[in-house]
Amino acid sequence: MSADSVRTRLLAGRGDGTDGARSAADRVHDELRRELLAGRLPYGQRLVEEHLAEQFSTSRTPVREALRRLESDGHIVRDPAGGVRPNPPRVSSMRDVYAVRFVLEDLVVTLAARGGERADRAELLRLREDWIELRDDWPALRDRIEWPDFVHADESFHLGLARASGNRAAVRYLRDVNERIRVLRIHDFTTEDRIDATITEHLEIVEAACAGEVATATALMATHVEASAAVVEQRVGELLARMFEAGTT
Repeated sequence: MSADSVRTRLLAGRGDGTDGARSAADRVHDELRRELLAGRLPYGQRLVEEHLAEQFSTSRTPVREALRRLESDGHIVRDPAGGVRPNPPRVSSMRDVYAVRFVLEDLVVTLAARGGERADRAELLRLREDWIELRDDWPALRDRIEWPDFVHADESFHLGLARASGNRAAVRYLRDVNERIRVLRIHDFTTEDRIDATITEHLEIVEAACAGEVATATALMATHVEASAAVVEQRVGELLARMFEAGTT
């Protein structure tokens, strides 16, 4: 197993999977993120450090750190008065950004599967082995990580394909797209079935690419990205409905 394998990155900072091995800031962050992703915190509700510290039986320092991380990830937003509130996902440009992502993903999987002077065959093979390892270890890992953190593992797969393609510009552009839609895409990884499906689909794509089956690899990638976009759009719509309904009751 490589030191920076996807399995290792998923477990980084998670301790042994128990609350006692994790910091109070981690615990507050994870609990608040679950609430935000479930739409249980009404839109417009101010998140007050003192109240949260009391709720989580901790001091204000870990609460402040958790809020800072949630703000950095786009889950909450700071208002002009200095307070923080849930940040409703903005879906108006989602389809446009996904259209750009679709073009980039099609390009990199085509180049990686086709091979050629600039393609990195060794990177492609490492990527396959990394995800075979994750597939085999996932039953033991699923209870040791916060499922939404899987979004970073998913991004690492697609960036790995981009590196294998040999197109450095595609790597940069794909990383930028990932950062723009991460706060939306995280909703694809809140249930076990979607993570299981993603691992299976990633392996199908990389196996086809390793075999040089360009048409199969591109078709599998298209289906993969389209399915993810549909799930994200549905779940974000449901989230917004819950947030605004909670704010009016």
